[in-house]
Amino acid sequence: MNRLASFIIIVFGAIGLARADELPATLDKPYLGCWLAFADSRDFEFVIGGDGDAELFFIKNRKRLSIGGCTLKIYYVLEEKVKGKGGKTRWISRQMAQDGFEDFGKETAEPPLRKPIGFTATYTGGVKVRITKVFTKDGMEISTEVIDKGESKGELRAGVKILVGDLFRQIDDADLEKRDTESKLEDTEISVRAVGARRTARVKFEDYDVVLTEEFPKGVRAFALESDRYGDHEFQITTANPEFGVIEFLQRKKIIHGFYVNWYPDSEKAGEQDARLLFKVK
Repeated sequence: MNRLASFIIIVFGAIGLARADELPATLDKPYLGCWLAFADSRDFEFVIGGDGDAELFFIKNRKRLSIGGCTLKIYYVLEEKVKGKGGKTRWISRQMAQDGFEDFGKETAEPPLRKPIGFTATYTGGVKVRITKVFTKDGMEISTEVIDKGESKGELRAGVKILVGDLFRQIDDADLEKRDTESKLEDTEISVRAVGARRTARVKFEDYDVVLTEEFPKGVRAFALESDRYGDHEFQITTANPEFGVIEFLQRKKIIHGFYVNWYPDSEKAGEQDARLLFKVK
């Protein structure tokens, strides 16, 4: 805890001379005491907060897009497989402990390209997960590995949860049938390669009744989303070796109002070189 407190002082001391409008918007939120890494490119900015959560901002005309669901919230998650009624198994989430960080590595506001930056997070039950990032010019690589099972007894998997926000919060469901609604949605599209599929499938937001969990029940190997709401950027995620990881969806609302994209490395491959999430912004 003392180490974390010292780091907060150092970071805010280092940025104290910067103008407020130069700082990542996320840092204005009180639950973020520091960042572990901050990536800056012409297409995106990336912040990791003191609570382990992260946020990616798309850049357009050198300005950060930060309103209207236009950012990506990124969480580092741990799940344990447990048996329920009737002997059926299911995955349950384990919560990251507050201030449960150690082994930060070299903290920096300008992380070097192609060099790993990582930290160890502790979850309920004493489970420890090593999270490592490597920044590139067009994105980043993320790997997660359980290094201490703590008190857990079931199978564990550590991964990344990405919240695709409510890009069209200004559109009520009651307005979906209106003529001008389609034109607002036509420039937003998803591309996926489903598990076992050879070809890429596309889902347009104009097809707002699509439920991703039903369309791709076994998950996908690659995912991309392009939208004018992101300043005409596209973000892509896959595993370094697509067979070493799976991408799953969690969708509770209509697709235009947001959903989760969850990535997990194959439990038998976690820790290997190719069990890395590749995240690119174009």
